[in-house]
Amino acid sequence: MTETMTTKEKTTNRTAGTSPLVYARVAGLLLLIVAILGPFSVIYVPSTLIVPGDAIATADNIRASEGLLRIGIVSDSLIFLIEIVLTVLLYVLLRPVSRTLSLVAAFARLAMTIVQGINLLPYFTALLLLSGAGYLTVFKLA
Repeated sequence: MTETMTTKEKTTNRTAGTSPLVYARVAGLLLLIVAILGPFSVIYVPSTLIVPGDAIATADNIRASEGLLRIGIVSDSLIFLIEIVLTVLLYVLLRPVSRTLSLVAAFARLAMTIVQGINLLPYFTALLLLSGAGYLTVFKLA
């Protein structure tokens, strides 16, 4: 006795897993977002606000364009979060090729992401110091 399956039965017997193509497309979209946000937050914002060798001019630029610095912080934070998601997606995509190499690459990418997160701290420090809060009156400016 030969059993033949209809198309409907074949589709209902599939396992409920997400296709690697979906993971690849999401990873590609996230990489595109990073490629758009990256130059803005890494090149444009610092080059607009920072005056090499002149801390007072840099502080004045930050005070004058505090919104730009905040947008830079938000875009850097988005890149930071996207990198974490990308690490997971790339691990899942590359795991069938080599589990060990995929894990090593994921750890290296997470280390890079941690450094990116630490690099956000100076922006927060600059905002805190230039906010004009009352507790900063103990510092005398020349």
